[in-house]
Amino acid sequence: MIKAVFFDVGETLIDESRDWNEWADHLEVPRRVFHALLGAVIARGRHHRRVFDLVRPGVDFAALCREREATGSTYTVTAEDLYPDVVPCLKRLREAGVLVGIAGNQPVATERALRALGVPADIVASSASWGVDKPDARFFERIVAETNGIEPSRIAYVGDRLDNDVEPARRAGMVPVFLRRGPWAIIQSGSERFASPVHAIDSLSALPALLSGSLGT
Repeated sequence: MIKAVFFDVGETLIDESRDWNEWADHLEVPRRVFHALLGAVIARGRHHRRVFDLVRPGVDFAALCREREATGSTYTVTAEDLYPDVVPCLKRLREAGVLVGIAGNQPVATERALRALGVPADIVASSASWGVDKPDARFFERIVAETNGIEPSRIAYVGDRLDNDVEPARRAGMVPVFLRRGPWAIIQSGSERFASPVHAIDSLSALPALLSGSLGT
């Protein structure tokens, strides 16, 4: 029986298209070109920030962020950025007595924004506040610690990336659930570098049924 479910953030709960489009506009690169470059970076297994180096070789990302902020544009999370299946799914899980957590590779500002939006979760955290990023095993150890005694085998981790979410969650003894949406999910699904996930869904709307069915909550 699954007693806790933790969710990744980017492309799992939040549609990051708006932010990528704003980056393309700031860098004065056509959006379709920028997204093509991002796809190429993902396909090569590189960190997504490599896309900025392709556009501006040798650029310092922190300096680039400050440059963008100076124009009045910065990374924010609004209610419109949440995928429409997020709130209904999390509500159903909590109503079923499942501990719901959110923990992804995000800045503290995103953690605060999710709380401010009232996203229904018992635990909201981020790599920035924990001081460790996925896929580091310590990130998943921290998830277990946050549940106050729930065995890893009773914790599901839902994410859109096989490299950062599914495989490290499996190694941590959790039940990984692969959410097939967003650029990472689409590209990694067709890669021979990764084994096929045991549990995969195309929408969070399908998660409660998966947990109550084959995973037996």
